[in-house]
Amino acid sequence: MRAKISKKDLLPSVMRMVGVADRRSAVPILSHMLLDFNEAGLKLKATDLDHSIIENIPAEVFTLGTAAVPATTFCDVVRKAPDSATLEFSLTDKGGKLTVIAEKSKFELSVLDCADFPEINPLSGICSFNIRSEDLNKLISKTKFSISPEENRHNLNGIYFHKEDDKLTAASTDGHRLSVSRTTIDMKESLQGIIVSKKTVFEIKKLLDFFRGEISIALSANQIQFTIGEVIFISKLVDGNFPDYKRVIPEISGDFFIVKRTDLLEIVDRVAVISDDKIRSVKLELNKNILSCCVANSKIGSGRDEVEVICSGPEWSAGFNAGYLLDVAQTVQGESLKIYIKGSLAPILITDESDPESLFVIMPMRI
Repeated sequence: MRAKISKKDLLPSVMRMVGVADRRSAVPILSHMLLDFNEAGLKLKATDLDHSIIENIPAEVFTLGTAAVPATTFCDVVRKAPDSATLEFSLTDKGGKLTVIAEKSKFELSVLDCADFPEINPLSGICSFNIRSEDLNKLISKTKFSISPEENRHNLNGIYFHKEDDKLTAASTDGHRLSVSRTTIDMKESLQGIIVSKKTVFEIKKLLDFFRGEISIALSANQIQFTIGEVIFISKLVDGNFPDYKRVIPEISGDFFIVKRTDLLEIVDRVAVISDDKIRSVKLELNKNILSCCVANSKIGSGRDEVEVICSGPEWSAGFNAGYLLDVAQTVQGESLKIYIKGSLAPILITDESDPESLFVIMPMRI
């Protein structure tokens, strides 16, 4: 096998492979990526058995061949090559080493038997639909931060997608907060509800940040496939039932206040430095048209900051995880947030006036 390919074409794809390959697996082949040099160029593959990725990129191929190389090591070799380099690849006659030459650098990487690499079959003949990249990116961006990090709560370890009328809805929760976002979609098939894993969400988000256009999504009973340009990403769906999230969404009515997003972000971020616990608890107090954020810490001291708001209701106060408030303020893109309130022990509902299809719920905490 002998081929050439530029670093600028190869590196982004190789980095995507590394994100999927299982570096901690007890099965050596799963920590490798498969290089398939063929008539059309280079096809790269990686899998951890639950998630798989295939990508085609241009390459100058003189002799066909395949090699299974250590994903992380190969990525480092490519990444550290000069930016303008064209990498040359060749496989020894016995197939035991892959030679990589980048200008004056030369590496020989051990390879594994390609026959041991798991077969990756794209999904076909099943439910499928298209969605604009910016719409899917929005759904993921508005909900990914509230995915539960607790692995034993597997049904919360991802984003729940389902279709209602002509809307595709995404929701995620960790039990303390909830994020929901919707977008209009042209899809005839019904979608009762699927949970897309956290790893899939974050890998797809990386692709969406650099791709504009139509995305094809295909579904089987337990898998989902995203076709994004020249990339095919396949993953298992999370097996479990997502909770009835609508029960915890307060009504969009009653008392509320409107605060500039940047103002809320700044006062919470400043005052939270006084809190010494992991959750960085803060207290919000509303008095007429002034919103105060305060912390009293017996070990460190106290802090307080305030900002003017537009208020429709009476005095109010409640404690919150500062990180949860900051996540919402950093995620939304509008200038103002409308926050619906009830008692000090009731959850708050946050809406973004620039995006009426998204909402966020945060549970209070005792301080």
